[in-house]
Amino acid sequence: MNQDKPITRREGVILGSRILAILLLVNAFVGLSTLPEAVYSFRHYADGIASTSGSEYLRHHYLMILGFLITRIIGYLLMASWLFRCGPDIEEWLLPAHMRDESGE
Repeated sequence: MNQDKPITRREGVILGSRILAILLLVNAFVGLSTLPEAVYSFRHYADGIASTSGSEYLRHHYLMILGFLITRIIGYLLMASWLFRCGPDIEEWLLPAHMRDESGE
């Protein structure tokens, strides 16, 4: 490998998009690690042993937390796969055409 050759803008965009994809994957794994806690908390109040207004509130509260957590994990995974592929739309998003034209590429 030639050490004197700098990376091209395209290689830099690929590198940047893959780093962003890895960060999103890490966030998805953090969400996965908190998923058991959210499920356990929801199940605790969903059993409905005591049907007080406080337990109803907490059941809905933990259901919302669980729903948004699952949605966030799925969103992170979809965004990570989109960024990792690094198609022309990602290249345009990370390095717009007007910036490429100014630099001479």
